[in-house]
Amino acid sequence: METATQENFFKRKLVNPLLDLLKAGITPEKLSLTVSLGAVIGLIPAFGVTTIIGTLVAARLRLNSPILLLISYFVNPIQILIAIPLVKLGIFLFGGTPLRYSLQQIMDMIKKDWVATFNKLWVANLLGIAAWALLAIPAGLAVYYLTLPLFKRVVRRQGVAL
Repeated sequence: METATQENFFKRKLVNPLLDLLKAGITPEKLSLTVSLGAVIGLIPAFGVTTIIGTLVAARLRLNSPILLLISYFVNPIQILIAIPLVKLGIFLFGGTPLRYSLQQIMDMIKKDWVATFNKLWVANLLGIAAWALLAIPAGLAVYYLTLPLFKRVVRRQGVAL
């Protein structure tokens, strides 16, 4: 029963808004760009800035900001899972002091004193952002080229006039 509820949630909150945009006249190319940028921006290992960055990118490229942010929010759980691996990859690629904290230790440090935690971890986080930047372009292109045929097929199937 839980799977049906989850499917209904994703259909209601993610799939239907995307289909509505296609019906409203957004091109499959523009929707694929919006989805790919939302996914990539949502994975930046810098908590608290994805909304600002996503809004600015959407405004600059004249994309649908709510959809870009919706996609960004849907990938947030992945952002949490890959933050430490990206930091470790950044340290490996660019050099730096190895991160010797577990996720639980970092969470405990944040609860105790987030400013001190930020001061201890900011260089490591910058290296994680650098690793993300290296992976963002190929990941964004992959999402774009995977979603584009899907959105084009939906347009053909629905007979949406663009």
